Amino acid sequence: MTKMPWIRFFPSDWLAGTRGMSAVETGVYITLIATMYERGEPIPEDHARLSRLCGASNSSFAKAIETLVDEGKIVRVDGGLWNDRVEKEQVYLSEKSEVGSRAARVRWSKKGNENNAPIDAGALPMQSPGNANPKPEARVVKEEPNGSSKKRGTRLSVDWSPDIAFAVSIGLSQAQAMTEAAKFREWWPAQPGQKGVKLDWDLTWKTWCRKAAERLPRAQAPPRPMSPHMQRQHDIHQKLKRDLYGEPDDEFAGQTVDLTERDFRSH
Repeated sequence: MTKMPWIRFFPSDWLAGTRGMSAVETGVYITLIATMYERGEPIPEDHARLSRLCGASNSSFAKAIETLVDEGKIVRVDGGLWNDRVEKEQVYLSEKSEVGSRAARVRWSKKGNENNAPIDAGALPMQSPGNANPKPEARVVKEEPNGSSKKRGTRLSVDWSPDIAFAVSIGLSQAQAMTEAAKFREWWPAQPGQKGVKLDWDLTWKTWCRKAAERLPRAQAPPRPMSPHMQRQHDIHQKLKRDLYGEPDDEFAGQTVDLTERDFRSH
């Protein structure tokens, strides 16, 4: 039988196939399966040797192997212990190898016909295209633009901090900037896949703020009554302002007094 240096591995199948097994049974199972793939043939049922190979005691190994046989995970054949999935993978790799050989023969046959050289259709070339030394050829090198980079995007980090000063500088109030920051932090982590990945989160924040500033009304309209949800959001932002910047509540805001003037005129 053919040894298999590599195999297809499907995690979901493996997890489903080993679900309910004990740790010893799982360890024995994967060790025996890997050994079967490596040997390409059934394993002689030598409990003393196999228990050492699996790192289990003789009694634990014997109990595990009987459970695996009873559940159909391992089968006893004339040559020892075997597995149906291993046999199917052998057939798959054998067919894949044969298909590759036929394709190679067809490619070399076409190349021979193009060069008007006789070719033995039943013979394989001395070297496969993958192993042959490639002839030097002119290559077009694509130059990277100046300043470009291959930086990969990331999702929004939990410790990312918005530039509130920038938001204020383009027309948002302190409270509006804080509101936009909260919306920004809620929106992007909720986006699936690549939609939630950006190269530069600071730049994304600035774009977000510019759009928010464009949505501001041209003329100051009378304030609309807040919904209970908006009121809670407002209270949260006011507390954040007090905690971060030491700003007073609106109810305590009033006229300021210029103490540099002797007449203490208010303005």
